[in-house]
Amino acid sequence: MTANSEIRQFPLDEEPDLPEEDAEEIDLDLDAIDEELRDERVGHATTVKAGGTVLHIMHSGDWPSSAMRAASMGDWDTWAQGVIEDSREYDAWLKADLRNYQIEEIFRKCSQAARMNSGKSQKRTGSRRTSRRK
Repeated sequence: MTANSEIRQFPLDEEPDLPEEDAEEIDLDLDAIDEELRDERVGHATTVKAGGTVLHIMHSGDWPSSAMRAASMGDWDTWAQGVIEDSREYDAWLKADLRNYQIEEIFRKCSQAARMNSGKSQKRTGSRRTSRRK
């Protein structure tokens, strides 16, 4: 093979993707693997009936960070807006005006669903009554 036979020709309106001299090395390219990562880590929505309407709450692995911040501040309506994709369901959430114990139960159910979909067996937490102290 001659040196000229290895030269690739590009159309005039297309430029080759050449590595930049100062390109930063990327350890994790979420843009490239997002779909595969989501399929592996995210389960199905949790369905909740409130005020006569079925609400589909995203799997907790798919909650946006803005919804997580809202939840940590107890801003339940903003949280719900981030995790309930259907606007009619969100309107039903607002109309239901749930109480804290009901919201706690929704979080418990979402948490339970996340553990079931993680593919890992659940570990016991706390001490066991049968364990011996040393």
